[in-house]
Amino acid sequence: MRQIEKPELISTIIDKKKVWYNIRESRLSYMLHRKLISVNKYEAGSRYRRLCEIATSGLKSCIQDVRIDGSKPDMLISKLGAIFEMVRISEEIGSHYEKVLKFFCWENYGMIEIANKLGITERRASNYVHDGLSALAIYYGYEKVRNTIRGQGTKVKRYKIPEMGK
Repeated sequence: MRQIEKPELISTIIDKKKVWYNIRESRLSYMLHRKLISVNKYEAGSRYRRLCEIATSGLKSCIQDVRIDGSKPDMLISKLGAIFEMVRISEEIGSHYEKVLKFFCWENYGMIEIANKLGITERRASNYVHDGLSALAIYYGYEKVRNTIRGQGTKVKRYKIPEMGK
């Protein structure tokens, strides 16, 4: 059973005002504060968490978002777009890393809980989380990797050119 952790508050200054922020609210912010992940991995994980929230949420969270022109977004289109984006991410980074990232980013599981769910060691779960976050950061274009053997590091997926007559 998951335990509720004691809040750990830090103060930051936003617009000349001191604001208290609970870094244990999400595992991503906790790891960023402890300097266990980079800012790029944090941004990619936060973006993926928001994508999962849009794809699996009900009506209320989609209705709260307002566009620049003041109109309400179409709920069905935003949910379908999020689902298709999650499919593209799964194809790009692999379904195994997608499962680990859903546990870590969206469901807010810790390393011990992920290791117990998948039946692996904690160190391996930590490596999977770090590898998944770095692949996600590469996918979103926050990090650039060049001259790789397997061709990873490109944000745009190369499509196969259909042959003539098929």
